[in-house]
Amino acid sequence: MIHLPTLIITTVILNVVLGITLFVIYRALPAQKSFKTWAIACFSFALANILVSLRGTIDQPLLTIVVADLLIISVPLLALHGMRQYRQQIDVPRTGMIVTMAISAILLLSAHATEYIAQTVTAVLCGVIYLFAANYLRHIRPTPRITRHLLMGLFGIHGLLMLLMASSALQQADPSKSLFTFLLMAHLIMTTMTTLLFPVLAFSHNERRLLKIAHLDELTELFNRRAFFEHGALLLAQNKQLEKPSCILMIDLDHFKSINDQFGHATGDACLRHVAEVIRKTMRERDVAARIGGEEFAIALSDVDRQQAEMISQRLVEHIAAHAFHFDGNDIELTVSLGGILSTRSRRALSDLLNDADAALYAAKASGRNQFKFA
Repeated sequence: MIHLPTLIITTVILNVVLGITLFVIYRALPAQKSFKTWAIACFSFALANILVSLRGTIDQPLLTIVVADLLIISVPLLALHGMRQYRQQIDVPRTGMIVTMAISAILLLSAHATEYIAQTVTAVLCGVIYLFAANYLRHIRPTPRITRHLLMGLFGIHGLLMLLMASSALQQADPSKSLFTFLLMAHLIMTTMTTLLFPVLAFSHNERRLLKIAHLDELTELFNRRAFFEHGALLLAQNKQLEKPSCILMIDLDHFKSINDQFGHATGDACLRHVAEVIRKTMRERDVAARIGGEEFAIALSDVDRQQAEMISQRLVEHIAAHAFHFDGNDIELTVSLGGILSTRSRRALSDLLNDADAALYAAKASGRNQFKFA
C-alpha cells in the first residue's frame, strides 16, 4: 500500500519541478502563455497539498480548508484555461474562471465549519470542471490522436473519481476511511500524470502545425511543391518496385492573369481553391496532388494505364469547363489545360517526368487550351 504522506511529499516536489520547467519553457516562448498558466496550476496544486497536510497540525480552517480547497479547484480551471489559450493562440477572457472561483469561495466560506461538507463541495466542482475539460480536448486539433485521447481519458476518469470522492465524503464525516484515502491517492497521482502530459500535447500540436505549414500549400491545402517531390518520388518508387505504371499530370488554369486583372486577386485565389477542390474530388486516395506554382498543379497517379490516365484527365478538364464558377457576384468561365506523361518500367526521376508533362501541357495550350495532351 502506498504511504499517503510520502505520496503527498513526492507530489509536491514533482509539481514544483514541473511548474519550474513549464515556466522556463514560457520564458523561452513568451507568446505561448499556456505554459505560464500550466506552471501556475502546478504551483497551486503543490501549495494546496502543503496546506491540506497542515489540517491536523494547525487550527486555521480558513487557511487549511477554504484557501487550500480554492487552490485545488483552481488547478483544473487553470488547466482548462491553458488549453483554451493554446487552442486559440490569443488572450482568452478570464471571466468564467473568476466567476467559478467566486462561487467556490462563497460555498466554501459557508461550509468550512464542517470539513466533509467542504470536501464534498470541492470534489463536485472539480469533477464537473474535469469532465468539461475532457470534452473540450476534442476540439484541440491537429494533435496526435493517442495524446489527445489519453488526456481526455485522464480528465474523464479524474472527473468521475472526484464525483465518487464527493459521494464518499458526503456519506462519512471521517475522511480517513479507506475508500476516501484511496480516492485521494488516485487524485494526487492523476493530477500529476495530467500535468506531465501537457507539454507533450503542446509540442505534438506544434509539430503537427509545423508539418502542415511545411507540406501544404496555404491557399489550396493541397501539397506544396516540396511535398509533391517527396511524396510523388515515393509513389514512383513503390510502383516501380511493384512493376505498376504511374502517370504524372501537369495542370494549368487558362487565362489566369486575365482573371486577376479583370476581377481582382481575391477572385483569382478563389478560382485556384475551386480548381484544387475539383482535383481533390477527381483524384483517388492513393494519388498525390499539389499546387507547384502560381496557377500550376501536378498530380501523380498510381497504378494507371494510358486509357485510365486519359479518362481521369478528360473528366477533370470537362468538369471544370462544364460548371461556371460563381464568386462575389461574378460568373467566371474557367478552363484548364493539362499535359501528361506515362511511366511504366522507366527509372527516370520525377523531375524529368514533370518536364515532359509540362511540355505536353504547353502543347495543349498551343492547340487551343481547355484540353489535355500526353507526351
